[in-house]
This record gives sequence, structure tokens and C-alpha cells, in this order.
Amino acid sequence: MASRPLIAILLTCFNRRDTTLACLSSIEAAVAGSADYRIVIVDDSSSDGTADAVRAGFPDALLVIGSGNLYWNGGMRRAWQEALGLGATFYLWLNDDTVLRPDAISDMLALYRAQDFEKTIVAGCTVDPITKALTYGGYKKSTGLSQLRFRRLHLNEIHCDSMNGNCVLIPAAAVEDVGINSEHYRHAFGDNDYGLRATRRGYRIVELKKPVAHQSKNLDAIKATATLTPANWRKILLHPKGVPVAEWWWFCRAHGGALWPVNFLWRYMKMLRLRAP
Repeated sequence: MASRPLIAILLTCFNRRDTTLACLSSIEAAVAGSADYRIVIVDDSSSDGTADAVRAGFPDALLVIGSGNLYWNGGMRRAWQEALGLGATFYLWLNDDTVLRPDAISDMLALYRAQDFEKTIVAGCTVDPITKALTYGGYKKSTGLSQLRFRRLHLNEIHCDSMNGNCVLIPAAAVEDVGINSEHYRHAFGDNDYGLRATRRGYRIVELKKPVAHQSKNLDAIKATATLTPANWRKILLHPKGVPVAEWWWFCRAHGGALWPVNFLWRYMKMLRLRAP
């Protein structure tokens, strides 16, 4: 009998102890006995007791304390680096504010196996708890000249060009073929960048159509970067949770094709155009 796969479940967290614990508590039922797993979690120097709570509640988890300046992509990159020596069959990205439904990871693993193609990445989608509208998941490139315009999948589509990093199952072979999260990003862009790099190297990204969790869209973050003003320019152009110039430049240059300078400038121009008169 073949041994069960080992999934290294990668998370990063900062100062939301109860939210993080709720996520970790949902993993066992989400795996549903379909695999062995090891949790690898980076606590980015939280001040609310998250690390101690994880040690007490999940003693088998591999807990790493970050510098306090890792943010999402940096924390996930660090978690992945720590997990490389575990001999995992798969790596699962998981946002710590995602409470998985029972069987969610088991269903993702089943979808991977149903593809009969080793170079497959499975993206889990999430829906709003009230409206049931899709909030996070896979993306398709929109038609048109721009290489950096994306849309959500339609109901009858499963194949993606990239994805959000909220819940993503990645086969171990991808580490050799694609690498891990890029060092060029601190917070945003890292998940979309990874998906685009993977598809460029022959990977197929498929979306599990049954949502893995309820999750509201982060409207505050969207609103905070919608308009560029004299008051917020520093946060938008330099802060990891804005649209930092150096990171957006790198992303556009890597994935925007011949029109990447237009994509780079247009995003900031739209922010200026949205300013109130």
C-alpha cells in the first residue's frame, strides 16, 4: 500500500491570535484523514501572545518567529524555506484568516489527482459569508492588449492563469521547476507572481469550484489604495501594503510583456484620476 502524502501547511501571522487559532483548529477536519500534514507557521513578532498560544494549542507545529517586517509574502517565503527539509509531497499556502470547511483540503487533493498531470496547482476559492459572492481564488487573463488585466473565473471554468494565495495546493516538484515565493515582494504581488511563473513553466492551475471557506473581501485594503493624495502618497508608494513602486515595477516588468511600462504608469494614473475634485 502506498504511503499517504505529506502536506506541509504554510502560514504567516501577525497580531490576530484568535483568528490564527481558529484557522489552525479547522485544519484537521479539512484534511479529513486524506494525508499526513505538518503545520509550518511564521509568527512575525506578534505582541498579542500568538506565538505562546500556538505553542500551547498546536505543539507539533513548526513555529518560526519573524523579524516583524516580513508581511504576507515575506512570511510565506520564510515558512516555505523552513518546510523544505520536511520531505513534503505537497505544500499548502493558507491564510490565517481562513477557517476551512470540513474536507476542503481533502477535496483539493482529490482534484489534483483527478487531473492525471503532475504539474498541477489547485487553487481554493472563498466566498462572502452573506452574499456567497466569490471573493478570492483563481484568475484568468482578460482579453485585450494588456497582459496584466485579470478577471475571476466563470462558473463553468476551472483553469486559471494565476490565483490569490489564500488557499493553494502546490506539488513538491514545483520547488525545482518554479522555486518558492519571490524575494522581490514583501506583501502583495507574490501570489500572482508565483502563479504566472508556474504557468510559464508548464504548470496548470485549476480552481476547486466548491469553496474551501467563507471569507469577506478586504474592502479596507482596496479603499486604502484606490486614490493617491498628498496625505497618503508615502503609504501607497512605499509601504508594503500599498502599491510600492519598486515591487510594482518588478511585477510589471516580469509579466507585462511589451506594454509593461504602460501598465506600470497606468495604475498610479488611475489613482490620481480618482481623486475627488
